[in-house]
Amino acid sequence: MNRAAVAAFAAGVLVTAGVFIALGGLPAAQSSASEATPSPGAIPRMPDGTPDLTGVWLGGSTNDYNIPDLLALYQPWARTQMETLSEKDDPTLRCMPYSYPRAFTTPHPVQVVQHQNPGVVVVLTETLHSFRVIPTDGSPHPVDIMYPTYQGDSVGRWEGDTLVVDVVGFNDRTWLVDGREEPSGWVHSDALRVTERWRLVDANTLEYVATVEDPKVLTGPWTQQPMRVKRAPFNKVFEAVCLDTTTHALAEAAARQP
Repeated sequence: MNRAAVAAFAAGVLVTAGVFIALGGLPAAQSSASEATPSPGAIPRMPDGTPDLTGVWLGGSTNDYNIPDLLALYQPWARTQMETLSEKDDPTLRCMPYSYPRAFTTPHPVQVVQHQNPGVVVVLTETLHSFRVIPTDGSPHPVDIMYPTYQGDSVGRWEGDTLVVDVVGFNDRTWLVDGREEPSGWVHSDALRVTERWRLVDANTLEYVATVEDPKVLTGPWTQQPMRVKRAPFNKVFEAVCLDTTTHALAEAAARQP
């Protein structure tokens, strides 16, 4: 696939986002476009028959998504490092973006924009604003050079009605789990690999499952419990800018916690 064409399409998607600067907090986006929510029922599909994941999805999990199992997989040296960290060290308090699968465990909106030609899925994260471009035409990861990033490099493929996404090329600056989850300090390395499975359960419900592998930090793979998120009653995320004044207040508040 022509990556320049994909990049151009993604840039067009980003331009359509509204602008909203959050100071002292990051409230969920709202819009007057309540008609963005289709009626429950048949799964929407693209012209080629693949499910259409396009929409804004409200994250947040109602279960522990297997955190005890993840903790048990940390190698001894990594567990020792975890014990030196606390919630105030959470990278998101310093404007670093959520990575995946953590982004879907927050209550903040995630927008998916799907396109058929070229085959690509763009994922926009509202809070700590970031984006992902996922080719779905079989394009491989870059073979010449791949710079480590917060979101990694994603490539997708369809297995029936499930979008399977392979993500590699991470840096080591994000956490796998929210810093409020004890013992905190959910670190990973640049060897992190995430395999995601995105599936529409119905027109208004998206199921997300991720398997995490990190041979430098974990003793084996960890698969979270499936998370089901609902379609939002609005049709676009806003730009929630993270500023130093915001994160300083959050970090100070976290540091005061007993």
